[in-house]
Amino acid sequence: LKKTLYGLRQSPRAFWQYLTEKLEANGMKQSEFDPCLFIGEKVICIVYVDDLLFWARDENDINSLAVGLRDLGVDLEEEYDAAGFLGVSIATDPVTNKLEMKQDGLIERCIEAVGLGSGSIRNTPCSANSPLTRDDDGEPALGDFNYASVVGMLMYLAGHTRPDIAYAVNCCARYMFNPKRSHEEAVKRIV
Repeated sequence: LKKTLYGLRQSPRAFWQYLTEKLEANGMKQSEFDPCLFIGEKVICIVYVDDLLFWARDENDINSLAVGLRDLGVDLEEEYDAAGFLGVSIATDPVTNKLEMKQDGLIERCIEAVGLGSGSIRNTPCSANSPLTRDDDGEPALGDFNYASVVGMLMYLAGHTRPDIAYAVNCCARYMFNPKRSHEEAVKRIV
């Protein structure tokens, strides 16, 4: 396993097979609908590359699964809070008892990247009256920020915790390789 983990094309596949075998040996069954979801009798596990997130009603069930994985040679580093899983902070609302997912760190990076401070807040991520077009005759982009990088961060946000901005980000992504000033303004509106 050590040889296959670093530098070879089959490394990710070898690690995935290794991890799947170890989870299944501990009574976890891979979901038919999502291969990254493993369901046990008392524990649910989500795998993202080499990060694992466990859910159970009783913390002792998670601890016994961790001991079982360690006994099979899996090197686990435990974090007892899911607050920073993949940059997503997860908090429980004490009143409604619902989970809330946020990506404040990435949002702050987007704000900093486009150079916005505490500017005007918009109710919608894009204008309903004027759709974003190619704008061939428009002013060239100022280049105050890396357009492609910010659009990439916004796409990550839209896919994980902010589906409300997905359409507007998709519109901006169409012009990633030749953005005009109007496209930069559209990105700033989203941020």
